[in-house]
Amino acid sequence: MKVKIVDVAREANVSVATVSRVVNNIPLVNEETRERVLEAIKKTGYKPNAIARSLKIQKTNTLGIMIPDITNPFYTEMVRGAEDVCGIYKYNIILSNTDFDPEKERKSLDVLVEKQCDGIIYVGKNLTDDMREELINASSEVVLGCVPDETGKLSGVLIDNELAAYDLAIKALDAGHTRSVVFSDDEKEGYINVKRLNGIKKAYREKGVEFDEGLVYYANSSVLGGYHLMQDVMEERSDFTNVFCYNDQMALGAIRAIEDAGKNVPGDISVCGFNNFWVAEWTRPEITTISQPMYDIGAVATRMLIKMCEKEESETKTLYVPYDMKVRESVRGMK
Repeated sequence: MKVKIVDVAREANVSVATVSRVVNNIPLVNEETRERVLEAIKKTGYKPNAIARSLKIQKTNTLGIMIPDITNPFYTEMVRGAEDVCGIYKYNIILSNTDFDPEKERKSLDVLVEKQCDGIIYVGKNLTDDMREELINASSEVVLGCVPDETGKLSGVLIDNELAAYDLAIKALDAGHTRSVVFSDDEKEGYINVKRLNGIKKAYREKGVEFDEGLVYYANSSVLGGYHLMQDVMEERSDFTNVFCYNDQMALGAIRAIEDAGKNVPGDISVCGFNNFWVAEWTRPEITTISQPMYDIGAVATRMLIKMCEKEESETKTLYVPYDMKVRESVRGMK
């Protein structure tokens, strides 16, 4: 038989209103009575109605997380960081998979707002003007993950993609790779694409090396995308020694295509990845890459969001978390 609030009140010998105040953390009950009510709740096994409670206090202790692809370990690691922080602060998570689809993003945002999420974390590789306005006008608090709001109206947590790509390119140039192909995501004008390409170009300028725009190629940022693009590039040209890949999945595909063509990595062609997808350390050769601390991004973004939900913080800010370069076997001459 389901235990009701009246059963708790009877067990504790208090009014239903007093039990309600204890359940909703309303500071109008003395400590002795509060302890008696909590003991009665424990004894009866009463489970407060979360929906009724949220209507009363206008708070659900629920965060929504919009991620592009739940099957991608890059994003699941971020969700794990968010979940661990939510566990500390007694928040729950509603997860939404958007597939980089603008229509799915809008629908997901509507659902999370309708579910009365106190806050929402939006994760993507680009922030369109339309989505920015949707997020700004949402009734829930919002923090961005992996992309910033360059207008400064929304808070966000990410790495400095331009600086990371610059550091990687400097290393490759110092290793003698002055002709590098760039494999970018097919969303050409996306924030991450643009920033990383800017970083590579900056490195070339500083080293006094001409950057050939014809060496930039675009494809789906998957293993298959990297594989087919590498096949096409090897058929088209041979005047390069290295490939900068948008992510480690593309790098894996590129390495497979190089090997299938009877060539060697890094002896014939070197390959760089990005993100430090866990397979990068277990493939042969191990992939040189930039490690994005996705767990930390998820954890920091969630902590920031909870502080906003609890009205402890109102300042809008963008936090850049540290990244790390993993120099491994896939790039010839890099130290």
